[in-house]
Amino acid sequence: MDWIYRELSGLLESMQAPATDDDVRLINSLMNPPLLPVTARDIYVRRCRLAGDAVDAGFGRFRTEELPSLLSMVQGAPALIGHRKDTLGVARFFGGDIQIDERTGISYIVPKFYWMRLHSSSEDLKVNIDGGIYNEASLGFTFRRPTCSVCEEDIRRCEHVPGREYDGECCFFFYDEIIKVTEGSLVYRGAQPGTGFMLAHSEANDVEQTGLPRFKWQGIWYRGFPEKLIPMEV
Repeated sequence: MDWIYRELSGLLESMQAPATDDDVRLINSLMNPPLLPVTARDIYVRRCRLAGDAVDAGFGRFRTEELPSLLSMVQGAPALIGHRKDTLGVARFFGGDIQIDERTGISYIVPKFYWMRLHSSSEDLKVNIDGGIYNEASLGFTFRRPTCSVCEEDIRRCEHVPGREYDGECCFFFYDEIIKVTEGSLVYRGAQPGTGFMLAHSEANDVEQTGLPRFKWQGIWYRGFPEKLIPMEV
């Protein structure tokens, strides 16, 4: 089964209040909870505006009705630094809610994340977040179907191009059939603008290029390998 990996970035929000009893309850109730139950004195807590139902820079969009499910998938996901998958996570996402920006009308998932005060790099992480060095959180997730906003078909197989106008409306695609949230990362300003996506295949290492699915991006047809796009002739 083909699936697509995507990364999106959102702003970290200023929130320096101490952890609450509800935060502690949610953390200790996570799937795979801490081996030793945490207390409010053990942790730092911050939150981030992670993803919303507006069309993003890569012309993708979450359906508004799918945001509660997405927030649920974020629960317990690890937070890395700069998507460094060769390192251990420094924090975990938990809790949060869905908020509507009164100015734009856009709905966002706004999860919280926590890390341990006694970790050797705990204060460095706090200083970098509160000082604006890390001011975005980037979400990695997988989904199966990019649905065209014009014809409701899989946009990899229809004739519409994301970002191009049709009858006065800009074409985009929905992130449909979301599989899971793989991880989140704390990143530097602008480190993950979220302007593209990669197609991955469960058996990509054993498949000929001609056996991979194709999709069209900015008017060019591609075949997909994990973390690499291969231009193809139409």
